[in-house]
Amino acid sequence: MTLTCAIFANSFPALADYTNGYKAYQAGNYEMAKAQWRLAAQEDDPRAQYALGLMYYRGLAGPLDYRQAANWFTLAARANHPNAIYYLGLMHFNGWGLRYDQFSATDYFKRALHANPGNADAAFLIGEQYFHGRGAKQNYVEAAHYYQIAAEKGMHAAQFMLGAMTERGWGVEPDYADAYYWLRRSALGPITLPPGVELDMDPVTAIANLEPKLRPEEIRRVDKRLQELPMGQVAP
Repeated sequence: MTLTCAIFANSFPALADYTNGYKAYQAGNYEMAKAQWRLAAQEDDPRAQYALGLMYYRGLAGPLDYRQAANWFTLAARANHPNAIYYLGLMHFNGWGLRYDQFSATDYFKRALHANPGNADAAFLIGEQYFHGRGAKQNYVEAAHYYQIAAEKGMHAAQFMLGAMTERGWGVEPDYADAYYWLRRSALGPITLPPGVELDMDPVTAIANLEPKLRPEEIRRVDKRLQELPMGQVAP
């Protein structure tokens, strides 16, 4: 998911100061963007509040400042801004500017996913919480459920985890062919992880180890499923 682009989504009414800030941001004038967004933020525009939070979070127009970022994200989250809610989860997850609190992180990730069902990173992180029993009671069924949400949205890390769990029968019925399908999908693009997540994923090796367990007709069916994916998700 491209969270930077989501700053400018048309979820809330446009304000002149926000628009001027957006134009300045596009032009690379971060100081002007910050000044304009601050005006809009003080008028309770949640997009401007989120945009300011992201500038402090990334250290644009000044030094990185997680506490300031958290303050602006919190204001935007009160208006149910989905990405502000997600970033508050990330900050609790990593202890950046907010207390390290895995239960709060899980709660924010769930709220973010509810506010924006397309947030694959939030779904993946909820899956991680259930898988590891971190910020939630360990539950492989729930982990697989959330990994699948993210996997179906094209997140390769989630596809890998879902494939690995399906191969082993963790939280889902064991199914080598379905596991092979998800592992194959995970190998179609780079595996990127949300900030603070460290996982060692090797789809090529996982596929090579699983393939001998499949019958030729099962492999052909998986090949067909992969060819039926929307353009851009099909192996070259």
